[in-house]
Amino acid sequence: MLEIFMYCLLFGSFTGLISGLLGIGGGIAIVPFLAWLLPLHGMPVETSMQTAIATSLATIIITSLSAIYAQNKRGAIDWKVVKYFTPGIAIGAYFGAHLVHYLTTELLSMVFGGFLLLNGLRMALKLTPNPERKLPSPLPLSLAGSVLGILSTLIGIGGGTFTVPYMLLHNVPMKKAIAFGSTFGLPIAIFGAISFIILGLKNTIPMEGNIGYINIPAFLGISVASLFAAPIGVHLAHTLPTGAMKKTFAVIMLFVGLKMFISAIF
Repeated sequence: MLEIFMYCLLFGSFTGLISGLLGIGGGIAIVPFLAWLLPLHGMPVETSMQTAIATSLATIIITSLSAIYAQNKRGAIDWKVVKYFTPGIAIGAYFGAHLVHYLTTELLSMVFGGFLLLNGLRMALKLTPNPERKLPSPLPLSLAGSVLGILSTLIGIGGGTFTVPYMLLHNVPMKKAIAFGSTFGLPIAIFGAISFIILGLKNTIPMEGNIGYINIPAFLGISVASLFAAPIGVHLAHTLPTGAMKKTFAVIMLFVGLKMFISAIF
């Protein structure tokens, strides 16, 4: 368990940085990393993907708090939009965790990889939204939050990978979209992690170092490091040009998505 903690301590610096920089919670890196690392240290393959997703969401609680604090200091968060979006996201996260509990590791890997490939391609192609499109009224916004909450919990990415493109589709400026991504990651992570603890405790397969589906050494290692790295990412997000951030976002999703999809098939 100590080895898992040390590996994750090193890796957490990277995930915290991209969490603050891109508003994506770090889950697109954490999930495949843990899905690779944990089976090497005794985690049953049958529950490795569920544990990777659940642990990813748990770490996002910490990185989101750090990133939200930094974003709010810069006045980048519109709390009125957050108020309408959050209830739907919380409900979606609850149901998303139940889906993960019943799906196989291979299917979850394919879902994760396939989505990132499609989303990365969309951003790489620089599709532009209708310039007149704005964020919808409170009810449709809450319904959209439910869908994004389910999808985010399903693959353990905290929400930014979905909410950032959703905000950009409605002509929200990139830096504010990233701030929303960090903010919405918190309710997804909290409700998803609680659900995964409850569901994992019902599982009869032994999982050393876990509470439910959450691996404690991995959670602690990633959380401690990312807590300090996320504010650095936020600073970079408000410093780097928007175009560079979009390209970085697209490249990361394409790379990770292709790797996960191929691994699930072969």
